[in-house]
Amino acid sequence: MGKGVGCLTFHFNPIEVEEFFLSAIIQSKIMKYNLLENWVTEMNGGDLGRLTSLYSQDAILFATFEEQPLDAPNLIHGYFKSFFSLEGAGVELDSSTVTNSELGENCCSSTGLYTFFFMENGHLIRQKARFTFIFTDEQPGAILHHHSSLIPS
Repeated sequence: MGKGVGCLTFHFNPIEVEEFFLSAIIQSKIMKYNLLENWVTEMNGGDLGRLTSLYSQDAILFATFEEQPLDAPNLIHGYFKSFFSLEGAGVELDSSTVTNSELGENCCSSTGLYTFFFMENGHLIRQKARFTFIFTDEQPGAILHHHSSLIPS
């Protein structure tokens, strides 16, 4: 249905309008709690306790540099402790690739690309990876699921 303004006519597709507003709602949830940004900040800050507190007690981490799923807080803690032991360890988010989606009333996901970096034998190592986070807003910032895998070169 078009609505005329002067010599212009605007056509609104109800589905596109709904998708636009749903996208804005999802984005506001992600941004309200700074879910992804908090994770990046804690990764680069090296505070193991603060980083692992972002994960739910029932979280599952399919970690970038680990073969097995990590499905207990002590396993997630151990993984990041090992990563933080690497000289200059951190992560760089490619924010242009991030997509946020609503999965339900209290859950949303963020997917995209990031690069892990650390020093090894005096050389900067950069490992590009893709990720999916599933967050709940019932416990602001709680990561329920995190899947990360290297991008084949």
